[in-house]
Amino acid sequence: MNGVGVDFVTTVTKLILTPFILIGLPAFAGRPLTTDDAATIDADQCQLEAWADHGPDTSLGWLVPSCNFGLGIEWQAGFARSRSLGAEHFSEGYVQAKKVLRAASEESPWALGATVGVTRRPLSPTHRGWQHPYVIVPVTVTAGDFTFHASPGWTRNPETGHDASPWGVAMEWAANGRLDLVAETFGEGPRDPFVRAGLRWAAIKDTLWFDLTQVARTGGTRNERAISLGFTWILSFAR
Repeated sequence: MNGVGVDFVTTVTKLILTPFILIGLPAFAGRPLTTDDAATIDADQCQLEAWADHGPDTSLGWLVPSCNFGLGIEWQAGFARSRSLGAEHFSEGYVQAKKVLRAASEESPWALGATVGVTRRPLSPTHRGWQHPYVIVPVTVTAGDFTFHASPGWTRNPETGHDASPWGVAMEWAANGRLDLVAETFGEGPRDPFVRAGLRWAAIKDTLWFDLTQVARTGGTRNERAISLGFTWILSFAR
């Protein structure tokens, strides 16, 4: 294929992938939510999350390991690979640190956290390196079998030099000892948000979960809809 053909395919691929990548934003909270939560894994624990988002024309896979080595900080990295128009791309990566600033208690069921990270977006027109910082301040409130999350945030687009406000609101319902039902809406600024709904099932209590959700942008196109299937595996290391 000549240079013009390659450029054309690359441009079309980016146009298709861009809204789809927004669907597959990193799962800052526990899978399958994109909305962040005010919680971390325990000290001396590591976690592996992996999932695949399947849309009409594009598939996107994420691999996200994280560990808590102490000091109450959970370190996390995420790597995404996408497939569209028969071509595969490394579409996004991020690293972040997360800490609970205020833990919930029996007297006060709300928790506050802070997440700081930076994203790499190889498909961006100009700034393709680790040039997309973000900060999220999640709040989590538990009421009986229900848990609610809200995660206002900040990020900066180096291409435009403008700030943006990612946000998310989510709810989890512990239907029984193994099954959770989840729902959320999330987005960036005033744009039409995404909506997600589905379930999470504990195959091994406190160790292994599988999840299945559907996500779509309100009023969006067919390329802004996807089915997401993933798992979470937690490993504990005794001192």
